[in-house]
Amino acid sequence: MNLAMLKKLMRNLTAVFCFFLFCANGCKSPQSDINPQDDDQEVSSLFSGPIASGELDIPQLDEASGLANSRSNPTYLWSHNDSGGDPILYLMTLQGADSGRYHLSGAQNADWEDLAIGPGPTENVNYLYAADIGDNRAVRESLTIYRVPEPDVSVRFRQVGGNQVQIDLPADSTLTQVEAINFVYEDGARDAEALFVDPATKDIYIITKREPSVILYKLPFPQSTTDQNTAVRVMVLPYTFVVAADISPSGNEILIKNYANVYHWQKTGSESIQELLANEPNRLNYSQEPQGEAIAWAVDETRYFTISESDGNDPVVIYNYSRN
Repeated sequence: MNLAMLKKLMRNLTAVFCFFLFCANGCKSPQSDINPQDDDQEVSSLFSGPIASGELDIPQLDEASGLANSRSNPTYLWSHNDSGGDPILYLMTLQGADSGRYHLSGAQNADWEDLAIGPGPTENVNYLYAADIGDNRAVRESLTIYRVPEPDVSVRFRQVGGNQVQIDLPADSTLTQVEAINFVYEDGARDAEALFVDPATKDIYIITKREPSVILYKLPFPQSTTDQNTAVRVMVLPYTFVVAADISPSGNEILIKNYANVYHWQKTGSESIQELLANEPNRLNYSQEPQGEAIAWAVDETRYFTISESDGNDPVVIYNYSRN
């Protein structure tokens, strides 16, 4: 048996082991989960990096599990904690400085796993989507995505004695225009940690985590905020342990991240999301973090950001990877 055959055999055995392990923990088996992820793909030179933007200076944000670049002021990033935390969106500078926290009125954080920013029901309004979609044992009867208009965090100035003086953002605020999008999967409970919102259609896409080949689901627009929604199964993707995803503001590029790799798709025409993700991706530069579960496009699409949960010892670093 040559080395290539041995490596393939070992990957297949690993996939089978993971399959039975996850099923033992309550994750229902999808059809066609037969393509384990191959991490031997050559790294593309499309993006360089990583470059450390700064260190996170928010002690309360110790389980960062979602990330989004603000549309009202791209010098800020949004993030939130993982399961069991308060329903708070944290605002930080690109260098990690604490810039305020925003409570989502009426929301709960059972297991927030990702954060997206994009369009919604009102035209020309950017919405933040906090995804309470974690379900390690696949036992939750219903999941929730909280949608709220992004507050204006643009830098404000006022005249003082003929000079412009910057007005500080409030340290603690409450967002009241919060809508809950409750949903179930059409084929049974799943654990998921990644979502994005298509700017072209306003459909919400969710990617599961634990299957040997994960599944892409869609919540078609308009999503109901009064009735239960059903996430429709779209396709199987040959990756596992997917923990984050993001779509570029133009809708032309998608990033999907697991613990070890970042994958990138770019449209060449007017492909649908399904058609785009059916293509072979680029594997991008990524320096593995202690528990990196968040990724976000920059508003100008020239780079992407990543951040990790804290390991309890080292500072949490915000990294960015710039387009070459």
